[in-house]
Amino acid sequence: MRRTSASRMLAIRRSSGALLALSLCILIVTAACGGGASPTATVATAPTATASAAATSTSTSGGTAATPTAGAETPTTAPESTATVSAAAPTATSTEATPSDATLTVYSGQHESLTKALADGFTKATGIKVEVRVGSDAELANQIIEEGDRAKADVFITEEPSQAGALDGRGLFEAVDPGTLAHVDGRFNPASGNWVAYAARSRVIFYNPDKISEAELPQSILDLANPEWKGKFAYAPSGAFTATVTYLINTIGEDATLEWLKGIKANGENLQKNGAIRDAVEAGQISFGLSNHYYWYILAQQQGGQDKLKSKVHYMSGGDPGALVLASGAGILKTSTHQAEAQRFLAWLTDADGGQQVIATTTPQYPLAPGVTSSMGLRPLDQLDPPAFDQGSLQDVSKARDLIIEAGIV
Repeated sequence: MRRTSASRMLAIRRSSGALLALSLCILIVTAACGGGASPTATVATAPTATASAAATSTSTSGGTAATPTAGAETPTTAPESTATVSAAAPTATSTEATPSDATLTVYSGQHESLTKALADGFTKATGIKVEVRVGSDAELANQIIEEGDRAKADVFITEEPSQAGALDGRGLFEAVDPGTLAHVDGRFNPASGNWVAYAARSRVIFYNPDKISEAELPQSILDLANPEWKGKFAYAPSGAFTATVTYLINTIGEDATLEWLKGIKANGENLQKNGAIRDAVEAGQISFGLSNHYYWYILAQQQGGQDKLKSKVHYMSGGDPGALVLASGAGILKTSTHQAEAQRFLAWLTDADGGQQVIATTTPQYPLAPGVTSSMGLRPLDQLDPPAFDQGSLQDVSKARDLIIEAGIV
C-alpha cells in the first residue's frame, strides 16, 4: 500500500523524533562505556570457531545492553546531523502489519551498539520485542549450523557478506520478500535473493600526507606485491581482508592470489587490527595502510572533526579490488517459527524511514536505501568506484584462509 504524502511526512516526523531520542541514548551509553578511549578495531575472522566458543546471549531490546564475545570496538558515534531521505525512496509495507506478541531472536555479527540501536528501533516501531545474541559472523554462523533444526535464531545479521552467503549456500535461509530487496541499492544484494544487504563498508587506503602524497599511492592494491612498496604500508588479516582474498581468487585465480599474498607478506607490516593501522598511519609510523573506511571516520568523530586528523582517506577507483564495497547482510532462518515477524524486521531494517535512518545517524557505515545519506561526512556511495560482483560469490572463505596461511601471514 502506497502512503499518502501527508501520512509519509507524519511518519518521517515521528521517525526523526524517535531517532533523535535513540541517538541521545547511544551517546550516553557510549560515554558511560569510556568512548573517549583510543578505539581498538576487532573484525570477524575466518570461520574457525565452534559453538562452544560462540556468542554470548544478550538482552531483549529495551533492556540491558548486549555483551559481545568478539572484541570491544565501539564504532558508533553520536550523530552530527539528521540524515536526508529522498521523497522517492521506497516504503516498506510489512512493518505496518498487525501487532504481534512474538519475540524475535536475532544473531548478530554486527557491532554491539549498532545492533542494540536497530533492535530498539524496530521494537519502538512495531511493538515486537527482539532478543539479541552477539558474536563474530563466523562464530554465529557456525553456531547456527551446529544447532541445525534446533537453531534459536529467527534472523542472522552480519558485518561481512561471506557468512551470510555461507548459510545461504547451505540452503538455510528463506527467500526475502521482493519488496524488501527493492528497498536497497540492488548492486549489494546477492543474486539468490535469500538475504538482503542493509549496510556496507568500503575498502580504502589510509595515508599520512607527511609521509606520502595521494598521487604517490599505488594505483592498484595488486601493485603492493612489487618490491618498491616494501616497508611502506600496513595491513591486517581481518574479515574484510579475507573477503578481498576470496574476491581475488574468484577473479585472478588461486595461483596469482597466492603470489600476491606472498608479496604482501614480504613488503607489508601486519598490524593485526584495522584500528592499529589507522592509528599507526595517523601517528606517522607508517606511510599508508589497507583498511575499511569507517575506522577513520570514527576517529574523526572522536577527535572533533576530520580537519583534526593528520591522516586522510584514499578511495581507489577503476573497479580495483582495493575499492571493494562489502555488504552487511540479513537473512531469515528456515527454522524460524516467526517468519512473518522476521520478514517485518528485514523490511524495517531496509526501510528509508526505519533502520536505514538508524544506520545513517549512528555509525559511519553506509546505509543502502536510495536517498538516505549518512550524517557522518562520508564520501557519497554513488561517488565510489568499486568493482561490480555478486556479494553472494564471497560465501566460501575456506580457500582464502588456506592461502593466507600458506603465504605465512597468519
